[in-house]
Amino acid sequence: MKFKTILTAALLAVSLPGCIPLVATGAAVGVTSTIDRRSYGTQIEDSTIETRLSNQISANLIGAARASVTSYNRIVLLTGQVPNEDSKTRAGQLISAIQNPVRGVHNEIVVGPNVSVATQTSDTYLTSAVKTRLLGANGVSGNQLKVVTENSVVYLMGILTQSEANIASNIAATTSGVVRVVMLAEIISPAQAKQLDAPQQNAQPTQQQP
Repeated sequence: MKFKTILTAALLAVSLPGCIPLVATGAAVGVTSTIDRRSYGTQIEDSTIETRLSNQISANLIGAARASVTSYNRIVLLTGQVPNEDSKTRAGQLISAIQNPVRGVHNEIVVGPNVSVATQTSDTYLTSAVKTRLLGANGVSGNQLKVVTENSVVYLMGILTQSEANIASNIAATTSGVVRVVMLAEIISPAQAKQLDAPQQNAQPTQQQP
């Protein structure tokens, strides 16, 4: 199978501050020792953006619309299906109603019928398969990526070096069942990555003895 990889990358102009690491995976958010290149505050903002925008879409796009929201470093990915172009445009416009500082939007919603339950189940499996392969890979950390699959198209979000983005793209593209890969990671230099990946223990506040 021939895979087509689309690379959409924006240069991260400034280094991100260190923080207490926390990983957001779908609706679940928990504290972990795994380093996340987003600040703690940004991770909370991403979770809030996803919840608020999902609620806005549910309230405003009724009928056959099926749309999902993913936020990483305050960049939003919209996926799913809607019955017409106006609904797709409306979904993107609803971001202005959530009162959160969104930095950018990738509106990948498709105008057309909703995918089947079988396809949705397959998408869940593909997401898990890609994540598993990334976690076992050399040269890239699967914990620094968010994987979203819609109708066998895999979207990769994160804060990565160019080398990490290339490795992640290849892993996703060679996962059985994946038909296309869309890379939406922000690209940083190896020096910036090293700084962000530094141990965070020293950044945590210390308690003074009475």
